[in-house]
Amino acid sequence: MIKKITFIISCLFLQMLFSQKSDPIYYDKDWEVTTKANASYYRLMPLKQIGELALLHDFYINGTQQFEGYTLKANENAYVGDIIWYDESGNDENFKQYRNDTKNLTLLYYHSNGKIRKKVQYKNGVKDGEAIIYATDGMVLMKGIYAKGKPESGSFERVRQSDDYDYNSTSEEGTDGKILETAEGVMVSPPPPVDVQTTTVEPQTVEMAVYEGENLLKSKKNRKTVSEKIFWVNSKQLAQETVYEIGAYDFKPTARKNYYKTGKLVQSLNETQFKQYGNDIENGAEYQYYLQNNFATGIKSVSDFSKGEKSGKEIVYFPDGNVSFETNYKNGLKDGEETVFNENKTVKSKRVYKEGKSFNGNFDERVGGMYVSQNYTDGVKEGEAIALDEEKQIVAKGIYKNGKPFNGTFIEGNEDSSDNYELINVENFKKTGLQKVFGYRLENLIKTYTIKDNKLNGMTTFYNDSKIVGTLEYKNGEPYNGNLVESEKTSVFKNGKITEETYFEDTYNKDNIRKQKLYENGILVKVKDFSFDISENPQELYEGVFKNGKPYSGYFETEYNREFKQVNYFENGILKFQYSNDYLKNMDNFRHQSYDIKSTYKDGKIYDGIEYKLDEKQFISRYWKSGVLQSFDWDLFAVHYFNRLHFELKNNTIEISDMQANRKAEIKIDPSKNTFNKQLSIGGKVVDGTKKDYLDSKYKESIIVYCEKDGKIVSSTVNPMDESMEPMEGTELFYKVYAMVNETSGLQDNFNRLAEKISGDKFIEETDENRIITGIQMDAEGKPKDGILITPKQNNTYTVQFYMNRKLMKTVEKVTVEKIETVIKNIDD
Repeated sequence: MIKKITFIISCLFLQMLFSQKSDPIYYDKDWEVTTKANASYYRLMPLKQIGELALLHDFYINGTQQFEGYTLKANENAYVGDIIWYDESGNDENFKQYRNDTKNLTLLYYHSNGKIRKKVQYKNGVKDGEAIIYATDGMVLMKGIYAKGKPESGSFERVRQSDDYDYNSTSEEGTDGKILETAEGVMVSPPPPVDVQTTTVEPQTVEMAVYEGENLLKSKKNRKTVSEKIFWVNSKQLAQETVYEIGAYDFKPTARKNYYKTGKLVQSLNETQFKQYGNDIENGAEYQYYLQNNFATGIKSVSDFSKGEKSGKEIVYFPDGNVSFETNYKNGLKDGEETVFNENKTVKSKRVYKEGKSFNGNFDERVGGMYVSQNYTDGVKEGEAIALDEEKQIVAKGIYKNGKPFNGTFIEGNEDSSDNYELINVENFKKTGLQKVFGYRLENLIKTYTIKDNKLNGMTTFYNDSKIVGTLEYKNGEPYNGNLVESEKTSVFKNGKITEETYFEDTYNKDNIRKQKLYENGILVKVKDFSFDISENPQELYEGVFKNGKPYSGYFETEYNREFKQVNYFENGILKFQYSNDYLKNMDNFRHQSYDIKSTYKDGKIYDGIEYKLDEKQFISRYWKSGVLQSFDWDLFAVHYFNRLHFELKNNTIEISDMQANRKAEIKIDPSKNTFNKQLSIGGKVVDGTKKDYLDSKYKESIIVYCEKDGKIVSSTVNPMDESMEPMEGTELFYKVYAMVNETSGLQDNFNRLAEKISGDKFIEETDENRIITGIQMDAEGKPKDGILITPKQNNTYTVQFYMNRKLMKTVEKVTVEKIETVIKNIDD
């Protein structure tokens, strides 16, 4: 009861405070509460509040608005609804829309005069219902209807996708979460809604039309559209209106109009002047504006586009309307003269670009978080370069000669990482003294190192989050004493020799060790591996002992490939077992592999189990039993492509299965004393049978293969005994394997030779130059036997004929090169 009375008294006390006016809260540059004298920002009090929400307005110390948006009272970093950050000129810098999962389903935003600027309705966390934008006098400028977060009809300040909502933290103690309060704990409710006029303003309208070339075909009144509008600030005049057609998954721009402040039409774009895919302009001018709460305060830039690329002049303006610079583009790249102006309209500099690269003059280049003033002569860095940080303080100053640092300090890219940079000291073209490697900003040190006599000499220091995590002394360019810290590995050196290497799971997880290597006198003697487990012998870690630098006893995981790994087990220097797994199921398990397949070695070769062979684009798995090859898998890899071809020996039959085509072939062999019989079946149907005497020296078959080259189909004859197996698959592969089986060997020898042939060939990724489209098997008399025959005709067309067991099954006439693969794919349907 006492607690309840105390709570009621507290509420009454807060209500009394709500009616009181509060001074602003001042913040330093790190957003810590401070005094006015030390402040970089301030927050006006009291705050408007709606239920569990408060509407924040933060300002730069000069009075320019810095932030606007609703947050939870329980956590001022938990944003709700539309959030805007402003630059130091007060223009919109960043906009995000967050989910509104509170009970406050209507959010109000205000003009500086206190009148409502925007009203937005929500349902189930996203915008749903009316969104209205008002002028400073209360008149409705635009009204749109949202449905499930997506613009449905009307006009909007931004047309965005339905899933383009950020989530906030609803926890009272979220990341850096602070309970929203003032020094006095004052918060106030928003004033009652002001009266607003409900007349919708439509200064201009856009007619929807479809064009073909220059010809207007027909009006598209049946298309469902919404519009996105930008009004000039403190005005009811449009600056830009874009009409979008509502698609199933996106919004496609179909028209755009731009206007001066006076209302004069600047340009009108129709649907054909936008790119077919996306929202970019194909032909026309792109206007970008300085915005304050999405009201245009001025033109930021005007860029001409031709054929989807910037082409011609681009003009960029200061916020006051004066020209900042003028530059020329060609095919999307800066090309030609660029003039840079001071804010007082005087020329600051002129420079020349060539095919998008700095060529002649002085250029302000961004290198990480630095701004470098750099001179170029004929595309080569020349003369003085000055680097400034974001506070405009000089951090490097040096002279370039012939494109190379000559004397002084320089900000350069880091050779070891495209994300890192270096502050280097140079004398007479050579690094000397202390050098610094850093991230985006100079204070984000990654390492420092010392150069003497053009070599690493002295101390190298490694950092993580600005804290020292290791030091390593170098002598004459070689590690001597200390720890070499790399992204996923740390190496320990003592008196010039490596003693230990420790590998971690990844750059950001150095608490978990993946592997350790131990050395004596610089020679590897032991490995401790935590990165895998073996099903038949589970352990916390697996050790392997080396002798004379070679595996001697224990477990050794292969390191030559990240995706395809096995563990070799040695006893007294002899390889006894290999442990593996189904690599297709474990390719993404970089951190920890489980091995449940065991293979046994005999005389240095797999005797029982699976033998693996990996090439650039293929993976061979051969299955042995008591030293006899039983089957093998031929796995083929290319960009966005995988196929497995399975070969298996059963009795007197070689079975071939094509996973992608979902087809199976069987080759039966029946050798007798005087004849050699073989038979090919595809999909359970016999398609070829051969019975020949050994004395028939004319017994010879050939294969014609077809490729596309220079827009034509070209053919070549191959000997199935000599040609490589790549990259045939499916029916062509079945026939080729069938042709390779010959009378000079028994069934097992034929099967072994086939496996060696495939393992020995290197599968090459298909290109326009070597890609085999199809092929046909020819008999000893040169007549079509099985496959697809392509015959050139007039006007670069072809006749395509499908043969099976010497019978013509189907013919397609007048096939163009572009359609030939489609015809081949469907010819046996």
